[in-house]
Parts: sequence; structure tokens; C-alpha cells
Amino acid sequence: MKSSLLLLLLLLSSCSLKDDKIPYDGKYSYWTEDLGEIELIMSYILDYNEYKTFKILAPKDKIEFLDAYWTKIDPDKSTSDNELLNELNSRVLESKELFSGFDGGLLSDRAKIYIVYGPPNSEYTGKNHNNSEVLTWKYKTGYEFNFIIDSFGRYKLIN
Repeated sequence: MKSSLLLLLLLLSSCSLKDDKIPYDGKYSYWTEDLGEIELIMSYILDYNEYKTFKILAPKDKIEFLDAYWTKIDPDKSTSDNELLNELNSRVLESKELFSGFDGGLLSDRAKIYIVYGPPNSEYTGKNHNNSEVLTWKYKTGYEFNFIIDSFGRYKLIN
């Protein structure tokens, strides 16, 4: 009986009901305090080697990395704002609103492109050689992204 109670107690204590989100408590303000969500978005922003380094860091070191990164790329160090981070925050919040639901939210292809490149300068739909509907986003920089709607109603990047 005692061993059964001990086993039950161990099982219950290992099944924590707490939220496993690690809070960001660094120098800057993000659209969220969830370090995991910030890490997801940084995977879109950082180059491969930077992200590889960032990914394996302990949470405290990730916060220090983020603070150093945004301080380094701040375009106007004479102001208290970091204009690039402000733009990122704005794009992420817009993406959460525009691409939530069945499209995959921040994990969707359209959200990734929107976060990195911003809103498209023009957008239109057409048909591809298979007669499938294709959504095209064009940017003044010359970049063009084509999305096709998959069988689950999500837009998938095709180029």
C-alpha cells in the first residue's frame, strides 16, 4: 500500500500542470514574452550559422544573445528605440492576425515571407500549368513569391 501511494505521488509530481514557456526578461520589448516564440521568429531572421549557435544556448544565454544581436544591428543608436526590432514586432503582430487559423499562423509560409520581407507591394492570383490557383506576392526589390493552396486550404510556397 505504501509503495503504491509513493508511486502515485511520484507520478503526480512528475506531471506538472505548470506552463513550460520560458519568459524573455531581457533589454528589449517583443510582441510576446515567450522565449520559444521569439526563437521561432529568429529562425526566420538569423542566418544559418547564427541560428545554429543560438539554438543550442541555455535560456539565459539566448536572452543575452538576443540583446547583443539587436543592439548590434540597431540602425540609430542615438535613440532609445530599436527601429528594426519595432518593425519586426509590427510584422509579427500583423502576421498573427492575417495568417492565424487553418493557414498555420506564424509557422505558415506566408507568415514567414511577411515577417522577413514585409507586406507585398502587389498581390494577385492566377492559374498555373495544372490549372491550380496561385497567389503571387511581388516586392519592389524584385522578389516574387508564389503560393499554391494545398488540399488542406493552406498556402504553400512553391518557389
